[in-house]
Amino acid sequence: MIHSSSPAPIQTGNQSPNATDAPPYRATRRTSRQKLTLRCHQAINLISLKFKSRESTLLRAATTGDVPLIRRLVRQHTLANGNSVGIGLEDAAAKAAANGKAEALELLLEFGAYPNYALAGKNFLIPPRRMFDARGRRRQYHVTEKLTPEIVSILLNNIFIRPEVTIRLGDTGGHYLRFTPKELINSNPGNINREVICKMLASHNRVDVNTEISFYQTGAFALSSKVDNQSFYPHPQSPYIHVNFIGQTLMFDNFGLTEHLLTDQTLNLDPGLPIGTGAAENLLIIFMDKYYKGCFRKLNQRFDILLNALRDKIANSGTFRNQLLASENELFKQQFLTLFAIGHQDRHDPSPADFQHLNCDQLNNKIMDIFMTTSYEAPPDYHCLYPSPPPSYDSVIAGDFGHSRNGGHPPPPAQIRTCTASAYGSYLEYLTSNRCSGHG
Repeated sequence: MIHSSSPAPIQTGNQSPNATDAPPYRATRRTSRQKLTLRCHQAINLISLKFKSRESTLLRAATTGDVPLIRRLVRQHTLANGNSVGIGLEDAAAKAAANGKAEALELLLEFGAYPNYALAGKNFLIPPRRMFDARGRRRQYHVTEKLTPEIVSILLNNIFIRPEVTIRLGDTGGHYLRFTPKELINSNPGNINREVICKMLASHNRVDVNTEISFYQTGAFALSSKVDNQSFYPHPQSPYIHVNFIGQTLMFDNFGLTEHLLTDQTLNLDPGLPIGTGAAENLLIIFMDKYYKGCFRKLNQRFDILLNALRDKIANSGTFRNQLLASENELFKQQFLTLFAIGHQDRHDPSPADFQHLNCDQLNNKIMDIFMTTSYEAPPDYHCLYPSPPPSYDSVIAGDFGHSRNGGHPPPPAQIRTCTASAYGSYLEYLTSNRCSGHG
């Protein structure tokens, strides 16, 4: 808010005097109106104190930002009881946060209010409420939807904050969903502050950006995302659809947050986590769904930044690579190759159908070619991977493969990559057999 005492902006040649005078005038009038409103609330609050309990008056004072009355009520209660317990500080802090009363919230936190009530709402500790109405068509109100960046900043600076607290909400069909605040706020496109607030939450040192949510394919939550819910990966061992946080940002068109997660190296995002849930498969499914629907067109040139950052994260994720190569889902492999083909074909947009003629081994060879050319990581040291390396592997290490076929010269890079891909496939086979037999 610009106060009337702030200096007037410098005039330019095409600005009129009225243009420079108007903002301070509007700011003064707005400030005066706010002061008058606060005085009216303070008078009503004092009347409420005479006829209602201290607890209900404290809630009203927090809602209206009546800081002097909050201080008075808490101190009186503390003097009478020896502490501030029982006066309802948490409920008051939640009211102050939901109504954007920053000064009142800071005071209540200073008196000992628990910050998680203000961030996630009191219902994260009680039986869950419904996320959608009975028909599953309209999203119900939740306290996180009224949070502002200023309020979230105050809460995150509190030493007692737990920003990864679980919020349970009911989906249709009697199923429950578990969100962290960042996931719940991200899933509501109607929240005008969601990108800024989610960035603040994701950057907090106690927040894990590799979390995931699980939901039923036919539930209202899946339908609210506008992704083709029939395309989600059906995990053979789970009735739920699993989507990691980076996938959720794409799922609900929060592309500014997607770019932030992919480009901020301090966040330690891994697109392959969590392992074995199908989240890696669903990340590619959601991206392709949005790509073919044209949802990225509004990004213009920024799409290239997002696309290259996503490729970079995937190419340097060992967890993603291992799941991809070990998977028997050929569509997963085809979509990966499609992701890295975008922008390299002039005649038509690439699609998984372009790779349907390849079998699983051929797909893996092409995938390894991409990993070998785009990953920053060095290839695995196969001396450490195999206790007793196979003869063909020894011959490659000794250089016989290259020298016998190239007149004593090293083998070309394509042959090395093919050999490495074959060795990597053998290593995965080796690990699988050891796991099945109870070793390692």
